[in-house]
Amino acid sequence: MISDACRVLIAGGGTAGHVIPAVAIAEALYSKDFLKEKNEVHFVGSKRGAGREIVNEAGYDMTVLPGRGIQRKVTFRNVISTLSLLVAFFQASCMIIKAKPEIIVVMGGYASLACGLAGKFFNVPIIVAEQNAVPGATNKIIGRFAKISAVSFRDVDLPNSVLTGNPLRSEILRFIETDSRNDARRELGVRDRKMITVFGGSLGASHLNKTIFELSQYWEGRAISIYHIVGSRDWYEFSQLERKSIGDVEYEMIEYLKDLTPLIGASDLVVSRAGATSISEITSLGIPSILVPLPNSPGNHQEENARFFEKNGSAVVIPDSELNYLSLSNRVSDLLDGDLILQEMAEKTKDVRYLNAGDDVAQLIFEIIDGGSHGK
Repeated sequence: MISDACRVLIAGGGTAGHVIPAVAIAEALYSKDFLKEKNEVHFVGSKRGAGREIVNEAGYDMTVLPGRGIQRKVTFRNVISTLSLLVAFFQASCMIIKAKPEIIVVMGGYASLACGLAGKFFNVPIIVAEQNAVPGATNKIIGRFAKISAVSFRDVDLPNSVLTGNPLRSEILRFIETDSRNDARRELGVRDRKMITVFGGSLGASHLNKTIFELSQYWEGRAISIYHIVGSRDWYEFSQLERKSIGDVEYEMIEYLKDLTPLIGASDLVVSRAGATSISEITSLGIPSILVPLPNSPGNHQEENARFFEKNGSAVVIPDSELNYLSLSNRVSDLLDGDLILQEMAEKTKDVRYLNAGDDVAQLIFEIIDGGSHGK
């Protein structure tokens, strides 16, 4: 249940990529003393999406609303989706009537649509926070009447855009502040090997997983360590595989980790999908990457995310359709055999990382609350 003390309603869900920066924004509101009590922030998510565990572990409450995305064709499922949206709008309206939040932060994803529309109906100020290079459908809709759109990439097509970057988890910021890279490598026992961390999201990415496993089997280059986070969906299949490497490869297969910070921060190279939150964490830690965008992502946003960093020089892109052992092995060899290339890529990350993104979004929220008339 939402508390009467709620001042900031943060709506978004469907993926951890929405929820992680949402929690980072909430944490920044408290670290900057804009808010005092935990129940002054309330989260809204989706029954179908990820996030409740992340939010609850951070010490916040979440209300989940019904709903699923509407397809761009005439189907019976769209009738159900529309009815669910109406129910979600009614529930979001009840929350606003009860708590009278001073602002709503819309993170994107279908779960935030009803909340954003209800906020507009009740004249609650709204901030849109867009993580990707291509804004999602919900943020395009809500962005039309939002006070500010806090964006993570230059030239994102949303009204009233302010470039803030994507808010980062406290674990990432702490790792950077304490300069923990060498400690992490020492604890992992990497020594003078080149270290590669690979992940494809909480569930995993089957094509990427298969290619990385082949790389561990047939790699013939310099000595490397591979930390491969497989994901829960593929774990059973891959955990049964027998590995017989022909080269000097230390390979560790891991089902899932809640916090990848030490692995990413200790790496010389990361191979991953191109979700905005994943890339922002990799980049913030100063690690070069090989990005394999998820094909057919909404608006092709992962491709656009990846190409931005490739153009900047901090990443190399391999389209999923071109990913195989040979293409990946060649790319990895090119990067690892030229230490200067990796150093230059790592240096390029400094041009596109926003370590104060959470604080900057929190400041925007506070300025709207402080200057608005919707307060209690």
